[in-house]
Amino acid sequence: MKRREFFAAAAALLGGAYAAGEGTPPAGDAEAVKRLIADYYDVFYRKRDVEKYRLLLTDDYRLLENGEIFDAAGDIATMPGPRSRYERSDRFDFRQVRVDGSFGYAVYFLDSDITDEKHGAQKRRWLESAIVRRERGAWRVAILHSTRITATG
Repeated sequence: MKRREFFAAAAALLGGAYAAGEGTPPAGDAEAVKRLIADYYDVFYRKRDVEKYRLLLTDDYRLLENGEIFDAAGDIATMPGPRSRYERSDRFDFRQVRVDGSFGYAVYFLDSDITDEKHGAQKRRWLESAIVRRERGAWRVAILHSTRITATG
């Protein structure tokens, strides 16, 4: 067997194992999913760019938050306005990111420092999960479920 044929056969075998779910996805996919989640918040709360935000979502996107289910239009309706004095910084603690072909999910804690006119400065924490799907060559958020963690005691 010639060298070129060997490498072609090895690549086909590895590609087939990955497609069958037997291999591990490229490490870049997990990092791309993490970046998508960070961009999701950055574009929504800091840049407040509806068009760019919409590009981060699947057509059938759903947000599950505070016991309610929002579609993209309902979610976007809550975006702070361009003149709002809303400021936010976010930190993510990813506990698990899994990718299988064109689907994946992430489980993470989100810690945010928020300042707005109504409530002043506050710290918030959530446990979240996101289901993502690769569409048109890019990772997009299909479902995001957010559970706010409140201090006890």
